[in-house]
Amino acid sequence: MQMILHCLPTALVAGLAGVIALELVMWLITRKGWAEGNMVVAIGSLVTHRRENAFFTGALLHAISAVGFALIYTLLMARLGFAHLPTSFYAGIGFGALHGMIVSLMLVWIVSEHHPLEEFNDAGFAIGVSHVAGHVAYGAAVGLIIGLFRP
Repeated sequence: MQMILHCLPTALVAGLAGVIALELVMWLITRKGWAEGNMVVAIGSLVTHRRENAFFTGALLHAISAVGFALIYTLLMARLGFAHLPTSFYAGIGFGALHGMIVSLMLVWIVSEHHPLEEFNDAGFAIGVSHVAGHVAYGAAVGLIIGLFRP
């Protein structure tokens, strides 16, 4: 418990930086027309079952998840001796790639088929790749912050 409390400030900053990086990459992919979708609205509408208030709900859930996963990344990196630059940055990219692949598979295989809004029922290859790219950016940002803060 003491280790968690010690790592929490780093995880908070890292998670928020990571979610900003993730959203920026996914926004750029959407803006270029390579894939379409709004992950924040999709997450929120999973809970609300409608588009109204889905953005706020999704943003809150996404921010909480980002900090929670950053805490996991921080604890893993500290335990494995990766909490220093440049190792933390590269480990963050690796963790993010794995994290993104798991999220993409869940999204494409499970979530899209059962999503309450029709606009999110068709998550194809491009959506999956965009989530991997976003999570790699998340991991890179988290790893950078961990390396700078050295929990």
